[in-house]
Amino acid sequence: MSTKKGKESKSIVTLRALCDICKEVDSFQIPVKELLPHIGGLYQVSTIHHCKDNKEMVMNIVIDRNFTVRQTSVSPFVAEREIDRWSPEKVSDIRFLTKQIKDSDKVVLAVLSGRDVVIGGNNVSFVKRIVHTLELFSPSQFPQSVDWTEKMVKNKKIVGTSLDLAENYKNVVMVNLAKNKVMNGKTSIYCEHLLQDLITLEPEGMAYAARLKIAMLVEFSKMLIDLSKEPEIGSKALALVRNDVSADALELILDMVEGFDPTATEILRGEWL
Repeated sequence: MSTKKGKESKSIVTLRALCDICKEVDSFQIPVKELLPHIGGLYQVSTIHHCKDNKEMVMNIVIDRNFTVRQTSVSPFVAEREIDRWSPEKVSDIRFLTKQIKDSDKVVLAVLSGRDVVIGGNNVSFVKRIVHTLELFSPSQFPQSVDWTEKMVKNKKIVGTSLDLAENYKNVVMVNLAKNKVMNGKTSIYCEHLLQDLITLEPEGMAYAARLKIAMLVEFSKMLIDLSKEPEIGSKALALVRNDVSADALELILDMVEGFDPTATEILRGEWL
């Protein structure tokens, strides 16, 4: 694990990271705009790594502000799911999501803000469709998810599993498809209205609008974090952003900020020492 060449303000950074599986060091050219904030003032990005036998894997890389690699993890890359992720058929399942989950705004908020989400149900195909639809709302280019598992898994943001196994997960937003109930979720007026607006569109328009809205939310979250970390700005960053978005959008953005980097939330609240 090593560093980028210098910290100059560039649009592209070079990262060199070690794969724990093949034990090879890979080099990646990463656009700075693709870096997402991470806990503790770090950043994260996901990219494709060619592992053993040229097998494609998703490498999740955590770096610091000097672009030094601090942590890596790899997971299988399911090409057919990524290629078709924004296909009209997949995007139209947003309607399916809103029909199957009464409080779907709570689940979408959880995905956008980086909380762990578990979908519990005994109809495997239904569970998989819900997981694939929620992947659309992930801020990450390569969502850390598993659409169905019959064993406990770790380090996944969205998990689909049976009702019995779902009960074993702690500190997650839980969806019980049998009862059409969301547990540990938080209501989001912005997400509720977003979903209502999206399902009135045809799939192509739905995909375009969803991607644009998600990108906007991520950019505002990143901007708020960056502003808060400037010593001369700190908690005043909130006032700088407040006039640019609605109150409902700002509430969602603050939830996303807390998911990305809780220390930024403490700064915005004036609690950072």
